[in-house]
Amino acid sequence: MANILIAGCGDLGAGLAIDLVAQGHHVTGIRRTGKEFPVGVKGITGNLVDMKGDDLPDADVVFLIVTPNGRNEAAYRAAYFDTAQALIRRYQTVEKSPKVFFVSSTSVYGQSQGEWIDDTTTAEPKSATAKVLIEAEQALASVFQSVAVRCSGIYGAGRFRLLEKVEREDDWGPNSWTNRIHRDDVVSALVGLARLALTDSSLPEHIIVTDQTPVSMWEVKLWLATHLDAKVAVSNINDFNPSAGKRIQGQYLLSQGWTPRYPSYVSGYKPLLREYRNEN
Repeated sequence: MANILIAGCGDLGAGLAIDLVAQGHHVTGIRRTGKEFPVGVKGITGNLVDMKGDDLPDADVVFLIVTPNGRNEAAYRAAYFDTAQALIRRYQTVEKSPKVFFVSSTSVYGQSQGEWIDDTTTAEPKSATAKVLIEAEQALASVFQSVAVRCSGIYGAGRFRLLEKVEREDDWGPNSWTNRIHRDDVVSALVGLARLALTDSSLPEHIIVTDQTPVSMWEVKLWLATHLDAKVAVSNINDFNPSAGKRIQGQYLLSQGWTPRYPSYVSGYKPLLREYRNEN
């Protein structure tokens, strides 16, 4: 069995840890705050950037799964680039470097005129935050066998922001393309990637994790509004055709046998709506 480090044992990391422990692996998890870790996980609480080399265990596989404290360049640099550098400092000189999976974002694809994006598309980051993600990806790839796991918009249990906006009847704004992936499907994708890494399979430098069903934002909001008894909050019907965004599909994971449990927003939001109603 393998030694696996999950640097960022929050919601996604904890879900991944549970499955890896069940498979018999030795799992260490790090989180910035809190001391609650899944059963069987060796937990470390603290900021990865401040840790000394001896604080981090030897590892065959490392998952870097962090969340920024804000949506600006400084917050992204602290969360992603600085933590990547901490891993590099710890593991770049070991006899056998770990395989590293960095949970990144499809925001690195700056294309925004309805283009189709897949695993072979060249990233064209436009925003400062997306450029930081690319910097972190490249820093890790320069030292390790690493894979940038580029996820589209993650939703799932407890993530009610869009539902709240629709129920408040906030203006929908111009229509655009949107791409999503359920939290549980991200976890299953990461579990599958761990399996591939531990069988010494050849892995690409980056992959896309998405539900394969790009859709217009108005379609999603209309479906939610219908189920929440909310009004259609459209101020300009001429904005009906999506005027921005991209349409994303990823083929690599499918080629390896992965299939999303929630292949569209409809299947994914049904249980989320039930949870939302029970809490409100």
